[in-house]
Amino acid sequence: MKNILVTGGAGFIGSHLVRLLVNKYPKYHIINMDVLTYAGNLENLKDIQDKENYTFVKCDICDFEKVKQVFEDYQID
Repeated sequence: MKNILVTGGAGFIGSHLVRLLVNKYPKYHIINMDVLTYAGNLENLKDIQDKENYTFVKCDICDFEKVKQVFEDYQID
């Protein structure tokens, strides 16, 4: 199993990518990192929020320590 990180995955384009990956690759764990500003909306991902291979992490990619922790916690490939 691979652990794939997608940043900005709650936005319009990112949510389509996340949904595609979650549904097409059920053996991959898709981690969606988004800070949820004006462009991010978790309603875009409501249909996959309970999938076993999907995880959402609220995080700003400018927060180096938090991003580093996500890489360590999920062993991002």
